[in-house]
Formats: sequence, structure tokens, C-alpha cells
Amino acid sequence: MTATRWTLILLLTTGAAAGSWVFMSREPVALPAATAAARGASPLGLPLSPAAASEPAASAAMRAPAPVVASSASAPRIGSEGYGPHIERAQAGSDAAAAWEAIQWLRNCTTTEARRYSFEQVRAQGIEPEMMTQLMVEVDAEARRCQTVTARHQALLPELAARAMRAGVPEAAAAYANTVFPGGLTPSQRQEVADALRRDARAGDVRSLLGAAQANEAWGLSDAERLAFLAAYGQTPGHGSTGLNVKLYAEQGAIRLQAPPTPEQLVAAKLAGQQIVERARANAQP
Repeated sequence: MTATRWTLILLLTTGAAAGSWVFMSREPVALPAATAAARGASPLGLPLSPAAASEPAASAAMRAPAPVVASSASAPRIGSEGYGPHIERAQAGSDAAAAWEAIQWLRNCTTTEARRYSFEQVRAQGIEPEMMTQLMVEVDAEARRCQTVTARHQALLPELAARAMRAGVPEAAAAYANTVFPGGLTPSQRQEVADALRRDARAGDVRSLLGAAQANEAWGLSDAERLAFLAAYGQTPGHGSTGLNVKLYAEQGAIRLQAPPTPEQLVAAKLAGQQIVERARANAQP
């Protein structure tokens, strides 16, 4: 298959899923008060760590590498019971990896219909019909597993994301930030989230880079940081965005800036982005 055809498939089949998650990030929802009160929890779902409650911007979380969370040792086999009971078990337990897996299920369940439609449209154009048919079969199976996922399960997402964020799961901070209103948190809680967004992005995780660059401005990330994270995202190999035009991306409103970037800011962002990518590459080497 040619690179052009692969690109078309990827654009058509991932656009719906990405669009759904971006929509969720534009309209964040707070953890229901009843849930927080019942669990005696803060809006973050878990008690704030002493460091987050007392330290300023340069917190301990930023000075030390985030702990690595391994995949759950025994991933559950999903049968006719669907995802619902497994999400409940993840919420009742303390395994950050299980919490993050539950978040993926919750995300996927919001996009099954849109993804199936995309696959169907691609197949109708005669592009890789066998592959698209197989993908449709798989997303139909996913939709059946999602039948036991209710609004009550979706409301658990902030709590699950907070747990994964505190355990250092990459992208969890962005997932949490996209599901709560910054104004509904205390200054120390907002600082904890901002520090985690920076931590994950500076580690070079691709989705965390984009999540931090596009995060609500109320989290307090500066224009320089956002531009650097976006530049690093565009320079990360292997995800299809190498050579991303940071200036155009900013001008189109894909990231929220206090002011249009100056040429000097763009040069600095490119350099900072390169440093993030190089550091991530060095840390990934055995």
C-alpha cells in the first residue's frame, strides 16, 4: 500500500475519535458533588499530596522523574458483562494501571459510532475494503462491550484520571485537566495539575505534549511553554506530525496564547522542543 493511501486511511479513521476527545476537552465537567462528598474527597478525587499542597511552581514533582507505572499484570478478559463491571473494580481498587485502562475504555466508548462511520466511508471509496470491514467488525465488538457503560461510569473519569496522574502515568494529567474546571479547584490543586502537565510534556510523551500545549489557559502554562511543547510534538518522530508549522498552528487557534508568537519566540520554542525530544530519546536508550 502506498504512503498516500495509508495517510488517507489514518486521517479518515482517526479524525472522529480525535474530534470526540477534543470536544470533551473543550467542555470539561466537574466531578459530581455527590460523588466527592460520598467519598470524602477533594475535586481531584484523592487527597492532595503534602508536596502539592505546600510547594510553589517549582514543585518536587517537577524536580524528580515521575514513577513508571507498569501495565496491569493480568489485564481482564472482557466477556458479555462488558466494560462496566471492570470500570467499577478499577475505581474500587488502587491500581493506577487499571485506572488508566478504565479511562481508555471510557474514551473509546464515546467514539464507537463515529469510528464505525469513518471506516464505512473509507470502504465505500474502495480503499482497503477488507481492512475496513475487519475494523468495522472490531468496532462493533467494542460497541457491544460498551453497552454496560453508563453515565455513572463516565462520571468516574476525573477520579480515575487523578489517581493515574499522581502515579505518573503519561497523559493522565492531560486527561484529568480535560475533565474538570480549573476554577473549581483550589490554587494548590491547580498547581498540582499544572506541574503534572509540565512533567509529562517535558518527558516527551507525544500525547502529553499536545495535551499540555492545548490545555486551558487557567492552568497557568505560559505561552513559551505551550509553544515549546507544540514544537516538540511536531519534532517527535514516528507519529506523522514531523515538520509541524508551529506558527500556523498558533495562528489558527489550535493553542490558546496570550498574544501572537513573535519570530524570537518561535525560534526559542523550536530550540526548546528539540531539547525535549533529544532528552526523551536519551532517556529511552538502555
